[in-house]
Amino acid sequence: MKLLSNRVDRSGHGYMSFIPEEGEDLWHVYNLITAGDVVRCTTLRKVVTESSTGSTNAQRVKTNLTIRVENISYDVEAMSLALKGRNIEENQYVKMGAYHTLSLELQRKFTLTKEYWDAISRERVDEACEPAKSADLAAVVLQEGLGYVC
Repeated sequence: MKLLSNRVDRSGHGYMSFIPEEGEDLWHVYNLITAGDVVRCTTLRKVVTESSTGSTNAQRVKTNLTIRVENISYDVEAMSLALKGRNIEENQYVKMGAYHTLSLELQRKFTLTKEYWDAISRERVDEACEPAKSADLAAVVLQEGLGYVC
């Protein structure tokens, strides 16, 4: 997982921005996010507009939403994480307090804000973002007339 920014103060309050790069990263995010946390991410929202004549038009709009997480579900097969919650920042497409489900997927940036980043959460971030944990290792052993690739 790639850590883009880390803005956590000494008291433990703040936010971090991530990009999950592998399926295992989503598992780390699933264990990192708890109910009550705030997540900001780009999402698609179906917007229905009504004209003056009464006809309706529906279209999908890409927008940034910030929700307070109420429910988390992890789909291993689809490699996605669904976060359900209420919108806490109003924008032109979504009113404040409206429910929405954000889908966190691979290669999609998101920002996680916690009231308090405890030691366990920080340790999980360090473990998920350490490149050596996901690195492959190979060894070649050579001796006269013989070579082994491990």
